[in-house]
Amino acid sequence: MSLDGYSTEAITPWEGASCGKAVGCPVERCSALIRFDGQAGWYDIGVQYFDQNNGIARFELFVGKQSLGRWTADDNLPTPKANAHTSTRRTVQGVALRPGDEIRIVGFPNAGERALIDYVEVKPSGRVSF
Repeated sequence: MSLDGYSTEAITPWEGASCGKAVGCPVERCSALIRFDGQAGWYDIGVQYFDQNNGIARFELFVGKQSLGRWTADDNLPTPKANAHTSTRRTVQGVALRPGDEIRIVGFPNAGERALIDYVEVKPSGRVSF
């Protein structure tokens, strides 16, 4: 994963994130880039992120230059901390991917919410879009 602006942050307790770490955005806009190296086909892309209650971070998911969706981290969750209580997932189903495609997540922090990302999962889709 290639990071632009994002920095690694420890999550407490460590069980609340992959290897106890996530990436957070300390500036007004950050991006994380993943190059797809699987076989061409239809996939679901899941973004595991943290939705704290001390701000409203925004995210946008791209494949290449095509936006697959935008969302805000504005659920009513119980804490301002990034932990297992605020770990949340956004999934986009039925995405056509080819080897070399770039998957990019752009995060926009707000107040105390740093647009934290835990991980991105790409798996074969059970649903195909046309």
